[in-house]
Amino acid sequence: MPDGSEEQRRFLLSLRGKRAAAFRSEVVPYFRYVLQSGFGLAASAILFAAVIGYANLLRDMPPNLPAGIIGAAALALAAVWSPMRTYLMPADPVFLLPMEMTVLHSYIRPAFMNAVRTGVFRPLAVYCIFVPLYVRAPATESEASGRSLALLGLIFAAVGAWNAYGAWRERQTIGQGARMLLRAARYAATLASVWALLNGAPLPAAGLTAGLLLLLGLVWRMTRQQKLPWERLIREEAAARRRWYRFLSWFVDVPSQDSRPAKRRWAAWIPERMAWNRGRAWPYLYGKTFIRGETFGAWARWHAAAFLVILAADHGAVSWVAFALAAFVGGVQLTELAGFKLALSAESLPLERDERRFAAAKTARAAGTAGTVLLWLAAAVPQGAYRETTGIALLAAGILWSVWVIPRRLAKPREDEDD
Repeated sequence: MPDGSEEQRRFLLSLRGKRAAAFRSEVVPYFRYVLQSGFGLAASAILFAAVIGYANLLRDMPPNLPAGIIGAAALALAAVWSPMRTYLMPADPVFLLPMEMTVLHSYIRPAFMNAVRTGVFRPLAVYCIFVPLYVRAPATESEASGRSLALLGLIFAAVGAWNAYGAWRERQTIGQGARMLLRAARYAATLASVWALLNGAPLPAAGLTAGLLLLLGLVWRMTRQQKLPWERLIREEAAARRRWYRFLSWFVDVPSQDSRPAKRRWAAWIPERMAWNRGRAWPYLYGKTFIRGETFGAWARWHAAAFLVILAADHGAVSWVAFALAAFVGGVQLTELAGFKLALSAESLPLERDERRFAAAKTARAAGTAGTVLLWLAAAVPQGAYRETTGIALLAAGILWSVWVIPRRLAKPREDEDD
């Protein structure tokens, strides 16, 4: 370990740069396979369709479009999301603890400043996209004409920076319960402030925003906190790495990352309804592992978000596009079942190895079918389109994708199956 504060500072800056470069060298080579899979083309097509749809929306504005609600939700989500990459390793609290304050100022501070900059950019970018809708929608046209749009954008940027700072103070807070309460208060304050700034009178809205942000800032100062939350930052870094590898695993085999099982009692009972016999052993294990793992969390959150988007769309074409995209991505997420690593006790069971692939396929078929049908009902029933040809054709395509295409891919033998 180098001595002297200046040498320590240079060492820590170099260490963080090397770790960031090492992570990029790990994940960047896989993006060639992501692009070859057609994901880049699909993303470009979706972006192109979104731009065209937004332009058409601005040209033919629905009179009952809830632009205030849409803008408040989008801006609040952009502001409250405040990740911070530190690249800390589990051994760092042992080897770097003697120079903790130097780590805080020379290693963590650059990561925090990056989080602040991205916290400013995200809501500002969303606001720039939303402004044309804000000034044209009948529901918000009068509000938009009564305030400075440039000043409003700067305020939203400041709210994003405040959220980045608040997320850091939450990381420093001692106690899981206190941290969750502070996060809930920050989310509520952000949503209330954004809503007031978009839809309320300018001066009272600015006063409410300043009061909420100042009040919560005082609460942060009164909570018990630690200077450098080593364990919290290490867990967040490990979670960020798992998210990257989980995304890449949709397209190519990648090294497995350790996952944290969740109880999820509201769904974990489903595999227990299977008949207790030898033939159901692998489906039971895969069902339990899927429901208690991170793949199910990502899959459930994606379907919940798609469900809300479909319900809020209130437009047939938009609902069907959202349904098709959600069903496709949900099926791709389920392909991660092929790379599941079960517990060593499960690996040692005297069961047929070939049945593992079919158990993964059965689990994906059940989850994919349930998700597809749920999303289709959300898109078809409110619009009364469950008897239309388009709706029936999309349901058939979604079922085919979930019942045959994805399970067939999972049931195929893998090259590394014997390892």
